[in-house]
Amino acid sequence: MIPYSDMPAPADDYLALVHSVDLQLLAAADRLRQHWASHAAALGLTAAQVKVLLRLARDQPTPMRKLAQQLDCDASNLTTLVDRLAARGAVERQADPADRRVKALVLTPDGERLRGRFWHDLVSDAGPLTPLREADLRTLARLLAKLDSSSE
Repeated sequence: MIPYSDMPAPADDYLALVHSVDLQLLAAADRLRQHWASHAAALGLTAAQVKVLLRLARDQPTPMRKLAQQLDCDASNLTTLVDRLAARGAVERQADPADRRVKALVLTPDGERLRGRFWHDLVSDAGPLTPLREADLRTLARLLAKLDSSSE
């Protein structure tokens, strides 16, 4: 891991350790994102397109504005993603019956199959976690759960 040359030194050993773990977690998250992106690319998708597919459900229209908020992305960027997914037949736009100006998205049967293939391939590949033994993974899962519960 490359240290940042302009970063001030932590005030004590505990904070130095926190910083070290923080950087390691960020590096691991980057490797996990790359792992997801490689599985998306194998299906001819971008990681962002996969995120859209994973948020949608068939027969449950999701307004584009709500989806943009869920994905924490700009509506104009979402439009480009959706255009590409729609051209592929994975999603469809539907007008909201209550307000025809509102466009909602639904997952098509092709989109469901694509999402299913992505999930199948992803869960069949340990990716960046391959070096960890089962006991290590259980420890990591316990520690991450502890972090998750401390933020509530």
